[in-house]
Amino acid sequence: MSQEDVIMPKISIVMPVYNASKYLEEALCSVLGQTFTDYELICINDCSTDGSLETLRTYQETDSRISILNNPEHRGAAYSRNRGMKVARGEYLAFLDGDDIFDEAMFMKAYRTAKEKLADIVTYQYLHVSSENIYNKINRDYSEGYMNRYCRQPFSLSEYEPAELLQFPLGPWNKLYRRSLIEDNHLTFQDLPSGNDLYFVFMALMLSKRTVMVEDDQVMVHVRDHFAEGRISLNRDPMCTYRAFMKVGQELAALSMFDKLYAHFYYRVFYSLRDALLADGNRERAKQFYGFLQQEGIDHVSSIDSGCYDRLDEYIKNGFQCFIENDFESGWYREENILKLFLYQNVNKVTALFEKCESHDKKIAVWGAGENGRVLLEFCRRHNLHVSAVVDRSKDKQGTELYGFKIASLQEISNDIQVIIISACFIYEDVVRAVGDKNIEVIDINRFLCIA
Repeated sequence: MSQEDVIMPKISIVMPVYNASKYLEEALCSVLGQTFTDYELICINDCSTDGSLETLRTYQETDSRISILNNPEHRGAAYSRNRGMKVARGEYLAFLDGDDIFDEAMFMKAYRTAKEKLADIVTYQYLHVSSENIYNKINRDYSEGYMNRYCRQPFSLSEYEPAELLQFPLGPWNKLYRRSLIEDNHLTFQDLPSGNDLYFVFMALMLSKRTVMVEDDQVMVHVRDHFAEGRISLNRDPMCTYRAFMKVGQELAALSMFDKLYAHFYYRVFYSLRDALLADGNRERAKQFYGFLQQEGIDHVSSIDSGCYDRLDEYIKNGFQCFIENDFESGWYREENILKLFLYQNVNKVTALFEKCESHDKKIAVWGAGENGRVLLEFCRRHNLHVSAVVDRSKDKQGTELYGFKIASLQEISNDIQVIIISACFIYEDVVRAVGDKNIEVIDINRFLCIA
């Protein structure tokens, strides 16, 4: 073993820091408390004025794995991450923010998966949480079908169905990246006030030949809510999302990859624009952005390669057309989510499920009166699938109406229902416990469609 092999860390953690003193010590402790220890932590101080640099220096004095780079002027997270990458020595790269919390087993499980699967990218579970809940241990129960598809063998997302890309959020913090993948493809973070990670992560996922998820239901990264007081990345201009994807499209075209990946690109663009509208806390800015999309933005995106756009499936093309034909106030985009997409892509499968229940004279209730519940009920209405009741555990919703159904409690409908179909993600075990020994079959539509 050479001297270089001995001193090179296995993981380089890049952490941009700007006025993060409120949460920085907690974030540093959750990195230094990792059960995996062979890493370097590169902190880039972006001209903080709140004592963040002093906190970094205090921790550096007691742990030689920490290095500090000081930007000469405030430049933003993208510049800081790019600067950190330039000095990184690890086999794998990780990008963490200075106001989040990380499970102590995160790097141990991720690196072990990377080596066992010879992976270019390893992903693990993350969740946006409020500050008061950021230390709560959370598990997300995935189906065997989901595990088989994404966790047990490495894959290339470019070879998977375009809609499956939506299973992989474009935040940088829940992934390990093989450093050679990033360097060989000259990937950097885009210099934008927000959304500067979209180009980097999308391109990495498309270029990776061996991506895999950690086979573990533990949430590893607790991302502080973007609108929490003191959150670093509070100002989320939706125009940055648009600019990021225009760069992605142009890059794919320049690399002669667009013809192969155009469907992946347009699927991701459509849902990212939708998410950007919903994430913007400035309603007037969101409305102006919508007007831009309506007047010219969608045309620009579709004209990256008009021939490819013409070959898109009708569902996504109709979605883009809705931006042009509907006004902002209609709010149509609010229920254009991943469940709706997967329902319409699996009409026959879902119809067969309902028909099987009806053939055995089983009455069906939908559990959940939130966004997914509305999506599922609207799908049932459009396809003449019979639902007998809607149930929700929220006392605030019980007694109100949704699509003509009076929302009930489980106790009110348990004697009349033989099947409950859950619309919300990750509550299957809770519903099974609530049903108990009642003679009711519980089906999670998300697990059924391999969304979870």
